[in-house]
Amino acid sequence: MYIIGGGVINEWAGLMREIFSFLAEEIEKNNVRLAAITGGGGKTSLLYGLGGELARSNRVLLTTTTKIFRPLPEECGDIFIGPARLCFLFARARPADSMLCAASGEENGKLLGYAPEEITQLAAGGAADILLSECDGSRGRSLKFYESWEPPVPQSCGLLLAVAGIDALGERADEAAVFRADKFRLLHRLAEGAKLTADDYLSYLRGADGPLKNAPASAKKILLLNKWENGGEEARRSLAGIIPALLESYDAVACVSLRGNRLYEYRER
Repeated sequence: MYIIGGGVINEWAGLMREIFSFLAEEIEKNNVRLAAITGGGGKTSLLYGLGGELARSNRVLLTTTTKIFRPLPEECGDIFIGPARLCFLFARARPADSMLCAASGEENGKLLGYAPEEITQLAAGGAADILLSECDGSRGRSLKFYESWEPPVPQSCGLLLAVAGIDALGERADEAAVFRADKFRLLHRLAEGAKLTADDYLSYLRGADGPLKNAPASAKKILLLNKWENGGEEARRSLAGIIPALLESYDAVACVSLRGNRLYEYRER
């Protein structure tokens, strides 16, 4: 087990690392060619931030199996829109140490993704050194209820990064914090108006209908507890207390700020 930091966020200030460079090292060290991103709010920040870090020394392809907002120029300046077969040819011709965001189409300001099978083919064929795919949608909420078809994860991915915002802890389990809140409460047996607890987080994050749904058995699974800097000391201690139980389902758990590019704590099995 590798731990950065201690129990209180102020004690970690001198030990913090950049989460994107940390994950990029993990990807390169383990020779991951395809990584999938699932879960709640923070996925797109992770997609572009990690992609940019990897593009320092790799040809990187960013895409989705759902929909994502068109990146800002500072997030990713190059965009390809077209079928997967043409994307493969275009991406293969890209220079080394570059990043490309690719989509099958565009609608209402959002890029439309490829089918999981197409993304598997792009990665297997060598369209890029590393391919990152956002495979979930939560409308910016920290938690969500999964419909039967979600999340569309490519079964060949070697790494799954699951994101959950800790800012919903102590909040009501309604649409402000949870996507499809009515169904979420029904699944987790929460009364209307109930506030989310650490035990609710544990049930959601470890459950068969949580961010690990459709995750390949062979993929390494890392949970990112996002917005760690926004939680109070009590909230952080409460969630830190469930990390040992989370490690029964995940290979590693990281306490992070994706917007701030900060890693506060990282624990492995």
